[in-house]
Amino acid sequence: MNTFRTATARDLPDVAATLTEAFAADPPTQWVFPDGAAAVSRFFFGVADRAREAGGIVELLPGTAAMIALPPHVRLPDAPARGRQAEMQRRLGERRPRTPHYYLLFYGVRTAHQSSGLGARMLSDLISLADRDRVGTYTEASTWRGARLMLRHGFHTAQPLRLPNGPPMFPLWRDPIHDHCD
Repeated sequence: MNTFRTATARDLPDVAATLTEAFAADPPTQWVFPDGAAAVSRFFFGVADRAREAGGIVELLPGTAAMIALPPHVRLPDAPARGRQAEMQRRLGERRPRTPHYYLLFYGVRTAHQSSGLGARMLSDLISLADRDRVGTYTEASTWRGARLMLRHGFHTAQPLRLPNGPPMFPLWRDPIHDHCD
């Protein structure tokens, strides 16, 4: 079985390419980056780099799948954003819970490997960390299909977030499962 590993600085182009391919048809990504894949790739590279430097989780199954998440109390350093990107960041920031949590920023699987269980595996690994640390897990799904996967993993949805003249996003929260035997 292929194993996910922590991405190094050398892996960031693969992380960016994987997420760019996974989000190629994603409505919010297209709304923010109407100019195409090059801008999306630069965005994912920058987010992965900033998350890695800040102590976030950047994992990769080379050429196949990638995930970017932030543990509790780790914040993604700000980067200049304008236009729709700034608007999305503002709206997402307003909805993000203030209690300690793991924040799943992005995870994606390359087209040839989708529907193989890799997304669920990445999600399960992150949830295990949150349960271990007894904190919640938060994310925003960009499609209802993605939200359904989260629901199967114990998340519940909040009111959809509407982008101005754009597609909805689905904020999701999962409470930790505590082991009552300790």
